[in-house]
Formats: sequence, structure tokens, C-alpha cells
Amino acid sequence: LPCGAKTESNTMVEPVPVEFDFTGVPPPRVFEPPPGSKVVPRRILSPIHHYLSRSRKPFWSEDLIFTQPPRIYVDQKSVFREIASVTQLRRGDHCMITLNVLRCLSPWIDYLVSLMGSLELSHLYHHFVILEDVDHVDQFGVPRTKQGAIVHIMEYSNTVEGFIEEVRVKSFGEWLALPKVFLDCILQKARCGRGPCGRVPLADYGDMPHIFRMEERLTEQQRERIVHDAEQFIANPQAYNILWSNCEHTTNLVSGKQQFTSPEVHFFLWSICRYFLTFFGLATLHAVTMQCYSRYCLQYPFWALAAYYTCTALPVLAQIVVQFGRLAHTVAASWRKSLISRNDVYHLLLKELSRAIFNGALAFGFLLWAPDILHFADGRYPIRISVAIVFAYLASDAIFALLAQVVTRILLQTQGHYWLIGGSDHTWEEEERIRAEAKTPKSKAE
Repeated sequence: LPCGAKTESNTMVEPVPVEFDFTGVPPPRVFEPPPGSKVVPRRILSPIHHYLSRSRKPFWSEDLIFTQPPRIYVDQKSVFREIASVTQLRRGDHCMITLNVLRCLSPWIDYLVSLMGSLELSHLYHHFVILEDVDHVDQFGVPRTKQGAIVHIMEYSNTVEGFIEEVRVKSFGEWLALPKVFLDCILQKARCGRGPCGRVPLADYGDMPHIFRMEERLTEQQRERIVHDAEQFIANPQAYNILWSNCEHTTNLVSGKQQFTSPEVHFFLWSICRYFLTFFGLATLHAVTMQCYSRYCLQYPFWALAAYYTCTALPVLAQIVVQFGRLAHTVAASWRKSLISRNDVYHLLLKELSRAIFNGALAFGFLLWAPDILHFADGRYPIRISVAIVFAYLASDAIFALLAQVVTRILLQTQGHYWLIGGSDHTWEEEERIRAEAKTPKSKAE
């Protein structure tokens, strides 16, 4: 019964106190309307407000699950891993979640997007820095420190609801002003912090439980430096821009890397370039090889095919070969830095070699035989075949990633390990120490 309600005997029900600790929780977000505006702003609640009011719970917990194997980041220079529990996070950690442009639209949409990243079906991530050590998760599902304070992160962020409300308020509620305000806000859509002190509770990502962390060996001094730099950046944030000043730029600047760079932007631009080349090669194939019946085309079909293969198959083949070479070097370097174990090394090398073979056979093979397929189809299904050509590499990579994740999770559930043949859970330094101890002669007392 609600507090203060009466029972059938007309006796008052004693109120049951519910302990809500809103210390450190930012108030609901409200956009200040421009001068002269009659628009009444609305309050934008974040997930932590729902958790603390018991309207719903986050999807994560502090229970440990199986440790997932590491992965190679899109720059083929960094190694990251999905954490087994939110309580593993420490201050200064460089963390990521799957990039979600629909965040806070629905808890289940957030979870599905998060799951896509966990299954390697998405390679675009949102970056942030942990500002305090996570000690435990309270009864509401909110990560807290050892002293009971709410754990915060530094990030650039916004939500669909917040973006729509900002556009509505700034446009004075007039339809004619919406296009201009929308264009002004779209590239600067994120903010560095939503609370009064420029910090965002980690609990705001409770609907996206699959959190990834860059594999780094940070000393206590380095962690203190990262948190200090993050706090300084919160106090004096730079203007956000999705291409040259986004969340990854900021996180890399204050983290252990200390470089203002965004490999995801480079990866995105390369993908756009590869798709453009594919469209160009496909247009050449259709316009010259299949639909051109002039004397020039009949005499020189080789150049049309050469243009097609150069723009479609060769970029895919080059990407497969270069990526595997770079990631093999990264795996070896990470092993020597003791960032990963021997089991991790074997797993990554076998997995990425299988990926290269699978994508090479499926994507490169399909692109290689596409002109013959179009010829045998005799002009039928041109749109379907063209779409398959454009997205051949994307589809083959997604199929392999899903199969690899399914096999890995089956091994973890049944065997408790993702590598079963040889190997060890020791890093390079641990193995060297074990060898040194084995070579040390036993004392006479022994």
C-alpha cells in the first residue's frame, strides 16, 4: 500500500522508508530558452533517475562472468577487452561502449545495440574515462566507490530526447526555425558532462552492460594524472565536433596514450573511400562491360574489367592483408608488454588468421566472380547482385564475427576457457619469472 494509506480496518499504514541517496546525482537536464522565447522547457531524466526511483533496474550486475578474450581495435595498434563485471573498473581506465545514436530512446534498444558490439557486429564505439574506482553496485544497480559515492565518468554525450528538446527550445517552438537550429546542433550535438560539476554518472549506461576497456598497464601516478587531466578538461571543455573533436579525441588526449587522435574517424573515412571505389567500379562494370556494345568496348573489355577489379576486389584484398600484418605485430608487442597472456596470443592469431581466410574466400572470391555472375544472369537481378557486391566485405566480416563469438561463448560455458590446446594464462613477465625461479638452485636446507 502507498505510504499513509488506510486498511479495511481504517488503521493507518506505517510509511516504509526507502533510502534514496541522491548525493552526486545531477538534476534532470533543462535547456534554458533564448531571450524572448515563450517555450516552456521540459525536464530530461537520465537512466540514473529511473534506477534510484525504482522505476526500473539496469541490465548489469556486480556478479563476475567469464572473462572474454581480447580484441584488436580498428587501428590495429591497440588491444581491448570486454570486462567481466563493472566492479573491475578503476579510475583512469579508458573505456568504450557500442556507439548508440538512439541512446535512452528505449532500454531494450540500448541493450540490443550494446549486444551488437559484444558480438562484434559493430565496430564503432563511444569513449569515456572512469574518474573513480568502482567498489560495488548498490541495491538500485548504481556503481559506487568504497566510500559509497556514485562513480562518475568524463565524456561527451547526448541523447535523442535531449537533442530533440534542445532543438525545440532553441527554435522558439516555431516550425520555420527548425531546419536552421537542427543544422546548428547536429555536429555539436554532444556536451562534456551534464551535471553541475561536469561529470556524468557511470550508471547512465546501465542499459548498455557490455563495457570494453583498453588493455593498459597504468601505475597509480599515471591514474592520478589521467583523472587530474580529465577534471581539468571538464572545467575547460573544447567545442565538440563529430569529425575532429569527438569523444575519442578527448579520451585519447587525457588517457595513457596522450594523443589528440581518433582512429575511428580514420577507419570511417577509409570505409567511405572503399565504398566509393566499389560504386565506381560497379558503375564501370555495368556501363562499359555489360551495357556498352560499341566497337571500342568489344575490342577493349579488359580495361573495363581492370577498372572494376582495381576499385572493388583489390582494396578488399589489400585491407585483409595489411590488417592481418599490423594486428600480428600488435599482438606480439602486447605480449612482450605483458598486456595479454599466451592464451590470448594464440586465440587472437588463430581468430584473425581465420578471419582473413574467411573474408578472403567469401568477399574477395565473390567480387572476383561477380562479372561472370552478372553475365550468366543475363541481365536479371542487377540490383540484387549490385547490392551484394557493395556489401560483400561487410557481410562476410559480420558472418565470421558472429560465428567466432558463438564458438567462443560455447567454449567458455562448457570448458571455462576459450583456448584449450597448450598455452597458459600467464603473461610474458610471469613466464620469465617462473623460468628464473625454476633455474635457481635449491638451498641446502631444501
